[in-house]
Amino acid sequence: MAGTQRTGGDQLVTVGATGALPPPINHPVNHILRRYYTVWAVYSLANGFLFGVYPLFLRARGLNQFEMNSVLATYFAVTFLTDVPTGAFADALGRRRSFVLGCLLRLSAFMVYFFAHAYPIFLVAESIDGIGTTFCNGAIDAWGVDALDDAGFAGLKDRLFSRISQLMNVGFMTSALIGTYVADVNIAWPWLMSAAGYGISAIVGTMLMSERAGHRTHIEFAKIPAQVIDRVVSGFRLGFRSRVILMLSLANGIFFAASAPYWLEWPQYVNDSYGRGIWVVGWVYCLLTVGRLVGAEIVMRMRMDGSTRSTRLIVLIAAASAAFYAGGAAAHRPNLVVALFFLMNILIGAMMPLMQSWFNEQIESSQRATLLSFNSTFATMGAATGLLSVGAYADVAGIPGTWKVCAAIFVLAMPCYWLIRPRPASPDADAHRSGLGADHW
Repeated sequence: MAGTQRTGGDQLVTVGATGALPPPINHPVNHILRRYYTVWAVYSLANGFLFGVYPLFLRARGLNQFEMNSVLATYFAVTFLTDVPTGAFADALGRRRSFVLGCLLRLSAFMVYFFAHAYPIFLVAESIDGIGTTFCNGAIDAWGVDALDDAGFAGLKDRLFSRISQLMNVGFMTSALIGTYVADVNIAWPWLMSAAGYGISAIVGTMLMSERAGHRTHIEFAKIPAQVIDRVVSGFRLGFRSRVILMLSLANGIFFAASAPYWLEWPQYVNDSYGRGIWVVGWVYCLLTVGRLVGAEIVMRMRMDGSTRSTRLIVLIAAASAAFYAGGAAAHRPNLVVALFFLMNILIGAMMPLMQSWFNEQIESSQRATLLSFNSTFATMGAATGLLSVGAYADVAGIPGTWKVCAAIFVLAMPCYWLIRPRPASPDADAHRSGLGADHW
Protein backbone atom coordinates (compact mmCIF):
# COMPACT_ATOMS: atom_id res chain seq x y z
CA MET A 1 0.00 0.00 0.00
CA ALA A 2 1.78 3.19 -1.13
CA GLY A 3 1.20 6.34 0.95
CA THR A 4 1.34 10.02 0.17
CA GLN A 5 4.33 12.19 0.91
CA ARG A 6 3.91 13.98 4.23
CA THR A 7 4.65 17.60 4.94
CA GLY A 8 4.33 17.47 8.72
CA GLY A 9 2.10 20.51 8.97
CA ASP A 10 2.35 24.23 9.54
CA GLN A 11 4.34 24.06 12.78
CA LEU A 12 7.43 22.62 11.08
CA VAL A 13 10.40 24.91 10.53
CA THR A 14 13.45 23.62 8.67
CA VAL A 15 16.73 24.42 10.40
CA GLY A 16 20.34 23.34 10.14
CA ALA A 17 22.89 22.81 12.86
CA THR A 18 24.17 26.37 12.46
CA GLY A 19 20.97 28.03 11.34
CA ALA A 20 21.73 27.50 7.63
CA LEU A 21 21.34 24.50 5.38
CA PRO A 22 24.50 22.41 5.02
CA PRO A 23 25.75 21.64 1.52
CA PRO A 24 23.96 18.75 -0.21
CA ILE A 25 25.49 15.30 -0.38
CA ASN A 26 27.07 14.97 -3.80
CA HIS A 27 25.67 11.60 -4.85
CA PRO A 28 25.21 11.03 -8.58
CA VAL A 29 21.57 10.87 -9.63
CA ASN A 30 21.83 7.28 -10.89
CA HIS A 31 23.30 6.21 -7.55
CA ILE A 32 20.34 7.75 -5.70
CA LEU A 33 17.88 6.15 -8.13
CA ARG A 34 19.36 2.70 -7.52
CA ARG A 35 19.05 3.22 -3.78
CA TYR A 36 15.48 4.52 -4.12
CA TYR A 37 14.39 1.58 -6.26
CA THR A 38 16.13 -0.92 -3.97
CA VAL A 39 14.41 0.33 -0.81
CA TRP A 40 10.99 0.25 -2.51
CA ALA A 41 11.60 -3.22 -4.01
CA VAL A 42 12.64 -4.78 -0.68
CA TYR A 43 9.76 -3.12 1.17
CA SER A 44 7.25 -4.26 -1.48
CA LEU A 45 8.49 -7.85 -1.22
CA ALA A 46 7.92 -7.76 2.54
CA ASN A 47 4.40 -6.39 2.00
CA GLY A 48 3.17 -9.02 -0.41
CA PHE A 49 3.58 -12.35 1.40
CA LEU A 50 0.12 -12.00 2.94
CA PHE A 51 -1.81 -10.92 -0.17
CA GLY A 52 -4.36 -13.66 -0.64
CA VAL A 53 -3.45 -15.40 2.65
CA TYR A 54 -4.69 -12.70 5.04
CA PRO A 55 -8.44 -13.53 5.17
CA LEU A 56 -7.76 -17.28 5.07
CA PHE A 57 -5.48 -16.98 8.08
CA LEU A 58 -8.05 -14.98 10.06
CA ARG A 59 -10.75 -17.52 9.21
CA ALA A 60 -8.45 -20.38 10.24
CA ARG A 61 -7.98 -18.66 13.60
CA GLY A 62 -11.75 -18.69 14.20
CA LEU A 63 -12.95 -15.25 13.06
CA ASN A 64 -16.26 -14.87 11.23
CA GLN A 65 -16.67 -12.53 8.27
CA PHE A 66 -17.83 -9.56 10.35
CA GLU A 67 -14.86 -9.92 12.70
CA MET A 68 -12.44 -10.19 9.76
CA ASN A 69 -13.91 -7.08 8.16
CA SER A 70 -13.79 -5.15 11.42
CA VAL A 71 -10.09 -5.98 11.81
CA LEU A 72 -9.36 -4.41 8.42
CA ALA A 73 -11.67 -1.48 9.26
CA THR A 74 -9.49 -0.88 12.32
CA TYR A 75 -6.47 -0.60 10.04
CA PHE A 76 -8.18 2.08 7.92
CA ALA A 77 -9.22 4.06 11.00
CA VAL A 78 -5.76 3.93 12.59
CA THR A 79 -3.93 4.95 9.41
CA PHE A 80 -6.25 7.94 9.04
CA LEU A 81 -5.84 9.09 12.65
CA THR A 82 -2.04 8.65 12.71
CA ASP A 83 -1.15 9.98 9.25
CA VAL A 84 -0.49 13.58 10.37
CA PRO A 85 1.27 12.72 13.69
CA THR A 86 3.62 10.19 12.07
CA GLY A 87 4.35 12.67 9.29
CA ALA A 88 5.39 15.17 11.94
CA PHE A 89 7.63 12.61 13.60
CA ALA A 90 9.18 11.75 10.22
CA ASP A 91 10.05 15.39 9.59
CA ALA A 92 11.44 15.82 13.12
CA LEU A 93 13.43 12.58 13.39
CA GLY A 94 14.45 12.18 9.76
CA ARG A 95 13.00 9.99 7.00
CA ARG A 96 15.45 7.13 7.56
CA ARG A 97 14.67 6.85 11.28
CA SER A 98 10.95 7.10 10.53
CA PHE A 99 11.16 4.29 7.97
CA VAL A 100 13.22 2.06 10.25
CA LEU A 101 10.83 2.66 13.16
CA GLY A 102 7.87 1.87 10.90
CA CYS A 103 9.46 -1.38 9.74
CA LEU A 104 10.15 -2.41 13.34
CA LEU A 105 6.56 -1.63 14.32
CA ARG A 106 5.24 -3.71 11.42
CA LEU A 107 7.62 -6.54 12.36
CA SER A 108 6.23 -6.43 15.91
CA ALA A 109 2.63 -6.38 14.66
CA PHE A 110 3.17 -9.41 12.45
CA MET A 111 4.76 -11.36 15.29
CA VAL A 112 1.69 -10.57 17.41
CA TYR A 113 -0.46 -11.82 14.52
CA PHE A 114 1.54 -15.05 14.32
CA PHE A 115 0.82 -15.92 17.94
CA ALA A 116 -2.71 -14.45 18.16
CA HIS A 117 -5.82 -16.63 18.48
CA ALA A 118 -8.29 -14.14 20.00
CA TYR A 119 -10.26 -11.43 18.19
CA PRO A 120 -9.16 -8.54 20.50
CA ILE A 121 -5.49 -9.44 19.95
CA PHE A 122 -5.97 -9.18 16.18
CA LEU A 123 -7.38 -5.67 16.68
CA VAL A 124 -4.28 -4.72 18.69
CA ALA A 125 -1.96 -6.18 16.04
CA GLU A 126 -3.79 -4.35 13.25
CA SER A 127 -3.55 -1.07 15.14
CA ILE A 128 0.22 -1.47 15.54
CA ASP A 129 0.53 -2.32 11.85
CA GLY A 130 -1.51 0.73 10.87
CA ILE A 131 0.84 3.02 12.81
CA GLY A 132 3.87 1.30 11.29
CA THR A 133 2.43 1.71 7.80
CA THR A 134 2.03 5.47 8.17
CA PHE A 135 5.61 5.77 9.41
CA CYS A 136 6.95 3.85 6.39
CA ASN A 137 5.04 4.88 3.30
CA GLY A 138 5.56 8.61 3.11
CA ALA A 139 9.13 8.40 4.45
CA ILE A 140 10.49 6.54 1.40
CA ASP A 141 9.12 8.98 -1.15
CA ALA A 142 10.00 12.05 0.94
CA TRP A 143 13.59 10.82 1.31
CA GLY A 144 13.87 9.82 -2.36
CA VAL A 145 12.56 13.11 -3.74
CA ASP A 146 14.77 15.18 -1.42
CA ALA A 147 17.86 13.08 -2.24
CA LEU A 148 17.25 13.35 -5.97
CA ASP A 149 16.77 17.12 -5.74
CA ASP A 150 20.03 17.42 -3.78
CA ALA A 151 21.81 15.32 -6.40
CA GLY A 152 20.64 17.64 -9.17
CA PHE A 153 17.81 15.60 -10.67
CA ALA A 154 16.12 17.72 -13.34
CA GLY A 155 12.74 17.34 -14.99
CA LEU A 156 9.39 15.80 -14.10
CA LYS A 157 9.27 12.75 -11.86
CA ASP A 158 6.26 11.11 -13.56
CA ARG A 159 8.34 8.33 -15.10
CA LEU A 160 10.12 7.82 -11.80
CA PHE A 161 6.89 7.19 -9.90
CA SER A 162 5.61 5.03 -12.75
CA ARG A 163 8.70 2.84 -12.44
CA ILE A 164 8.23 2.63 -8.66
CA SER A 165 4.61 1.54 -9.21
CA GLN A 166 5.84 -1.18 -11.56
CA LEU A 167 8.42 -2.35 -9.00
CA MET A 168 5.77 -2.45 -6.28
CA ASN A 169 3.42 -4.56 -8.36
CA VAL A 170 6.19 -6.96 -9.38
CA GLY A 171 7.24 -7.24 -5.73
CA PHE A 172 3.65 -7.80 -4.61
CA MET A 173 3.03 -10.53 -7.19
CA THR A 174 6.33 -12.30 -6.49
CA SER A 175 5.93 -12.42 -2.73
CA ALA A 176 2.19 -13.17 -2.96
CA LEU A 177 2.96 -16.30 -4.99
CA ILE A 178 5.65 -17.38 -2.54
CA GLY A 179 3.38 -16.65 0.43
CA THR A 180 0.48 -18.72 -0.88
CA TYR A 181 2.72 -21.73 -1.63
CA VAL A 182 4.21 -21.50 1.88
CA ALA A 183 0.70 -21.16 3.38
CA ASP A 184 -0.16 -24.58 1.96
CA VAL A 185 2.45 -25.97 4.36
CA ASN A 186 1.52 -23.75 7.33
CA ILE A 187 -0.88 -20.84 6.96
CA ALA A 188 0.85 -18.87 9.73
CA TRP A 189 4.35 -18.96 8.22
CA PRO A 190 3.77 -16.08 5.74
CA TRP A 191 3.47 -13.79 8.79
CA LEU A 192 6.98 -14.82 9.83
CA MET A 193 8.22 -14.24 6.29
CA SER A 194 6.74 -10.74 6.17
CA ALA A 195 8.15 -10.00 9.64
CA ALA A 196 11.59 -11.08 8.40
CA GLY A 197 11.06 -8.97 5.29
CA TYR A 198 10.40 -5.87 7.39
CA GLY A 199 13.51 -6.60 9.43
CA ILE A 200 15.54 -6.77 6.21
CA SER A 201 13.82 -3.59 5.00
CA ALA A 202 14.91 -1.80 8.19
CA ILE A 203 18.51 -2.89 7.61
CA VAL A 204 18.40 -1.84 3.94
CA GLY A 205 16.87 1.50 4.89
CA THR A 206 19.57 2.10 7.50
CA MET A 207 22.29 1.40 4.94
CA LEU A 208 20.87 3.21 1.89
CA MET A 209 18.65 6.09 3.09
CA SER A 210 21.38 8.64 3.82
CA GLU A 211 20.11 12.17 4.40
CA ARG A 212 21.53 15.50 5.44
CA ALA A 213 20.66 17.01 8.82
CA GLY A 214 19.05 20.05 7.24
CA HIS A 215 16.05 17.96 6.22
CA ARG A 216 15.10 17.43 9.84
CA THR A 217 12.82 19.88 11.51
CA HIS A 218 11.86 21.16 14.91
CA ILE A 219 8.32 20.60 16.05
CA GLU A 220 6.30 21.14 19.18
CA PHE A 221 4.74 17.71 19.70
CA ALA A 222 2.13 19.07 22.11
CA LYS A 223 0.55 20.86 19.14
CA ILE A 224 0.08 17.72 17.05
CA PRO A 225 -3.50 16.91 18.26
CA ALA A 226 -4.59 20.46 17.40
CA GLN A 227 -2.85 20.11 14.04
CA VAL A 228 -4.82 16.94 13.24
CA ILE A 229 -8.12 18.60 14.18
CA ASP A 230 -7.22 21.73 12.22
CA ARG A 231 -6.42 19.76 9.07
CA VAL A 232 -9.70 17.82 9.24
CA VAL A 233 -11.79 20.95 9.95
CA SER A 234 -10.01 22.97 7.26
CA GLY A 235 -10.41 20.11 4.81
CA PHE A 236 -14.15 19.89 5.38
CA ARG A 237 -14.51 23.67 5.15
CA LEU A 238 -12.67 23.83 1.81
CA GLY A 239 -14.10 20.56 0.48
CA PHE A 240 -17.72 21.47 1.04
CA ARG A 241 -17.22 24.81 -0.72
CA SER A 242 -16.34 23.08 -3.99
CA ARG A 243 -19.00 20.97 -5.67
CA VAL A 244 -16.40 19.17 -7.82
CA ILE A 245 -14.12 18.23 -4.91
CA LEU A 246 -17.06 17.14 -2.76
CA MET A 247 -18.57 14.94 -5.48
CA LEU A 248 -15.20 13.41 -6.39
CA SER A 249 -14.50 12.66 -2.72
CA LEU A 250 -17.98 11.20 -2.23
CA ALA A 251 -17.51 8.99 -5.30
CA ASN A 252 -14.16 7.85 -3.91
CA GLY A 253 -15.78 6.95 -0.60
CA ILE A 254 -18.48 4.95 -2.40
CA PHE A 255 -15.81 3.14 -4.42
CA PHE A 256 -14.00 2.07 -1.24
CA ALA A 257 -17.26 1.07 0.46
CA ALA A 258 -18.04 -1.25 -2.46
CA SER A 259 -14.55 -2.66 -3.03
CA ALA A 260 -13.06 -3.05 0.48
CA PRO A 261 -15.21 -6.09 1.42
CA TYR A 262 -14.30 -7.72 -1.91
CA TRP A 263 -10.60 -7.63 -0.98
CA LEU A 264 -11.27 -10.01 1.93
CA GLU A 265 -13.86 -12.17 0.20
CA TRP A 266 -12.52 -13.26 -3.18
CA PRO A 267 -9.51 -15.22 -1.73
CA GLN A 268 -11.88 -17.25 0.41
CA TYR A 269 -14.18 -17.91 -2.54
CA VAL A 270 -11.29 -18.98 -4.82
CA ASN A 271 -9.76 -21.24 -2.17
CA ASP A 272 -13.09 -22.90 -1.33
CA SER A 273 -14.26 -23.23 -4.95
CA TYR A 274 -11.14 -24.80 -6.43
CA GLY A 275 -10.06 -26.76 -3.35
CA ARG A 276 -6.61 -27.47 -4.77
CA GLY A 277 -4.57 -25.44 -2.35
CA ILE A 278 -3.92 -21.87 -1.33
CA TRP A 279 -1.35 -21.53 -4.13
CA VAL A 280 -4.27 -21.07 -6.56
CA VAL A 281 -5.16 -17.85 -4.72
CA GLY A 282 -1.66 -16.53 -5.41
CA TRP A 283 -1.98 -17.06 -9.16
CA VAL A 284 -5.44 -15.47 -9.24
CA TYR A 285 -4.05 -12.47 -7.33
CA CYS A 286 -1.37 -12.07 -10.02
CA LEU A 287 -4.01 -12.32 -12.75
CA LEU A 288 -6.17 -9.61 -11.15
CA THR A 289 -3.14 -7.37 -10.62
CA VAL A 290 -2.22 -7.73 -14.29
CA GLY A 291 -5.80 -6.73 -15.11
CA ARG A 292 -5.43 -3.44 -13.22
CA LEU A 293 -2.10 -2.76 -14.94
CA VAL A 294 -3.68 -3.41 -18.34
CA GLY A 295 -6.54 -1.04 -17.57
CA ALA A 296 -4.18 1.73 -16.50
CA GLU A 297 -2.06 1.23 -19.63
CA ILE A 298 -5.12 1.44 -21.87
CA VAL A 299 -6.08 4.79 -20.36
CA MET A 300 -2.53 6.11 -20.72
CA ARG A 301 -2.60 5.35 -24.45
CA MET A 302 -5.98 7.00 -25.06
CA ARG A 303 -6.46 10.64 -25.94
CA MET A 304 -7.59 12.43 -22.79
CA ASP A 305 -10.38 14.98 -23.11
CA GLY A 306 -11.64 16.67 -19.95
CA SER A 307 -15.06 17.19 -21.46
CA THR A 308 -15.67 13.42 -21.73
CA ARG A 309 -14.04 12.31 -18.47
CA SER A 310 -17.27 12.13 -16.49
CA THR A 311 -18.95 10.11 -19.24
CA ARG A 312 -16.04 7.68 -19.36
CA LEU A 313 -16.13 7.19 -15.60
CA ILE A 314 -19.88 6.60 -15.63
CA VAL A 315 -19.52 3.98 -18.37
CA LEU A 316 -16.61 2.30 -16.58
CA ILE A 317 -18.54 2.18 -13.29
CA ALA A 318 -21.61 0.74 -15.00
CA ALA A 319 -19.53 -1.96 -16.71
CA ALA A 320 -17.55 -2.79 -13.54
CA SER A 321 -20.76 -3.00 -11.50
CA ALA A 322 -22.30 -5.34 -14.08
CA ALA A 323 -19.20 -7.59 -13.96
CA PHE A 324 -19.25 -7.51 -10.15
CA TYR A 325 -22.95 -8.45 -9.99
CA ALA A 326 -22.49 -11.18 -12.61
CA GLY A 327 -19.67 -12.64 -10.52
CA GLY A 328 -22.03 -12.96 -7.57
CA ALA A 329 -24.74 -14.50 -9.76
CA ALA A 330 -22.34 -17.02 -11.34
CA ALA A 331 -20.79 -18.18 -8.08
CA HIS A 332 -21.35 -21.84 -9.01
CA ARG A 333 -18.91 -21.44 -11.93
CA PRO A 334 -15.55 -20.33 -10.48
CA ASN A 335 -13.76 -20.09 -13.84
CA LEU A 336 -16.38 -17.63 -15.07
CA VAL A 337 -16.20 -15.66 -11.82
CA VAL A 338 -12.41 -15.31 -12.15
CA ALA A 339 -12.82 -14.15 -15.77
CA LEU A 340 -15.45 -11.60 -14.73
CA PHE A 341 -13.25 -10.30 -11.92
CA PHE A 342 -10.33 -10.02 -14.34
CA LEU A 343 -12.55 -7.85 -16.53
CA MET A 344 -13.68 -5.84 -13.50
CA ASN A 345 -10.06 -5.18 -12.53
CA ILE A 346 -9.26 -3.97 -16.04
CA LEU A 347 -12.13 -1.50 -15.70
CA ILE A 348 -11.04 -0.43 -12.21
CA GLY A 349 -7.46 -0.04 -13.44
CA ALA A 350 -8.78 2.30 -16.14
CA MET A 351 -10.89 4.25 -13.62
CA MET A 352 -8.19 5.01 -11.05
CA PRO A 353 -5.98 7.33 -13.16
CA LEU A 354 -9.05 9.25 -14.31
CA MET A 355 -10.29 9.68 -10.74
CA GLN A 356 -6.88 10.68 -9.38
CA SER A 357 -6.00 13.14 -12.14
CA TRP A 358 -9.42 14.83 -11.98
CA PHE A 359 -9.15 15.33 -8.23
CA ASN A 360 -5.55 16.59 -8.34
CA GLU A 361 -6.43 19.10 -11.04
CA GLN A 362 -8.88 20.77 -8.62
CA ILE A 363 -6.29 21.40 -5.88
CA GLU A 364 -4.04 24.40 -5.50
CA SER A 365 -0.58 23.61 -4.17
CA SER A 366 -1.18 25.60 -0.99
CA GLN A 367 -4.25 23.47 -0.17
CA ARG A 368 -2.95 20.07 -1.33
CA ALA A 369 -2.33 18.43 2.06
CA THR A 370 -5.62 19.69 3.49
CA LEU A 371 -7.80 18.55 0.58
CA LEU A 372 -6.00 15.22 0.25
CA SER A 373 -6.93 14.65 3.90
CA PHE A 374 -10.52 15.56 3.04
CA ASN A 375 -10.49 12.99 0.24
CA SER A 376 -8.85 10.32 2.41
CA THR A 377 -11.50 10.91 5.10
CA PHE A 378 -14.21 9.87 2.65
CA ALA A 379 -12.15 6.88 1.50
CA THR A 380 -11.46 5.75 5.06
CA MET A 381 -15.01 6.18 6.27
CA GLY A 382 -16.36 4.53 3.12
CA ALA A 383 -14.09 1.52 3.50
CA ALA A 384 -14.86 1.13 7.20
CA THR A 385 -18.63 1.48 6.65
CA GLY A 386 -18.61 -0.99 3.78
CA LEU A 387 -16.51 -3.52 5.68
CA LEU A 388 -18.67 -3.45 8.81
CA SER A 389 -22.09 -3.40 7.12
CA VAL A 390 -21.33 -5.91 4.38
CA GLY A 391 -19.39 -8.11 6.80
CA ALA A 392 -22.48 -8.55 8.96
CA TYR A 393 -24.55 -9.37 5.85
CA ALA A 394 -21.95 -11.89 4.59
CA ASP A 395 -22.36 -14.03 7.69
CA VAL A 396 -26.07 -14.36 6.79
CA ALA A 397 -26.22 -14.32 2.98
CA GLY A 398 -22.79 -15.67 2.06
CA ILE A 399 -19.99 -14.09 0.05
CA PRO A 400 -21.64 -14.22 -3.42
CA GLY A 401 -24.68 -12.43 -2.03
CA THR A 402 -22.53 -9.59 -0.72
CA TRP A 403 -20.99 -9.12 -4.19
CA LYS A 404 -24.42 -8.28 -5.55
CA VAL A 405 -24.91 -5.75 -2.77
CA CYS A 406 -21.46 -4.24 -3.37
CA ALA A 407 -22.23 -3.97 -7.09
CA ALA A 408 -25.35 -1.98 -6.23
CA ILE A 409 -23.32 0.28 -3.90
CA PHE A 410 -20.81 0.84 -6.70
CA VAL A 411 -23.55 2.20 -8.97
CA LEU A 412 -24.23 4.99 -6.44
CA ALA A 413 -21.00 6.68 -7.56
CA MET A 414 -22.43 7.35 -11.03
CA PRO A 415 -24.64 10.32 -10.02
CA CYS A 416 -21.60 12.00 -8.43
CA TYR A 417 -19.85 12.18 -11.79
CA TRP A 418 -23.08 13.07 -13.61
CA LEU A 419 -23.63 16.10 -11.36
CA ILE A 420 -20.19 17.56 -12.15
CA ARG A 421 -20.12 16.76 -15.86
CA PRO A 422 -19.04 19.69 -18.07
CA ARG A 423 -22.03 21.52 -19.51
CA PRO A 424 -22.31 23.83 -22.52
CA ALA A 425 -21.77 27.34 -21.24
CA SER A 426 -24.21 30.14 -21.99
CA PRO A 427 -23.23 33.84 -21.87
CA ASP A 428 -25.25 34.32 -18.67
CA ALA A 429 -23.59 31.30 -17.09
CA ASP A 430 -20.16 32.59 -18.03
CA ALA A 431 -20.90 35.95 -16.41
CA HIS A 432 -22.16 34.20 -13.29
CA ARG A 433 -19.08 31.97 -13.06
CA SER A 434 -16.72 34.90 -13.48
CA GLY A 435 -18.09 36.32 -10.27
CA LEU A 436 -18.51 33.16 -8.16
CA GLY A 437 -16.11 30.51 -9.49
CA ALA A 438 -17.04 27.65 -11.76
CA ASP A 439 -17.18 24.89 -9.18
CA HIS A 440 -19.04 26.63 -6.35
CA TRP A 441 -22.50 25.52 -5.34
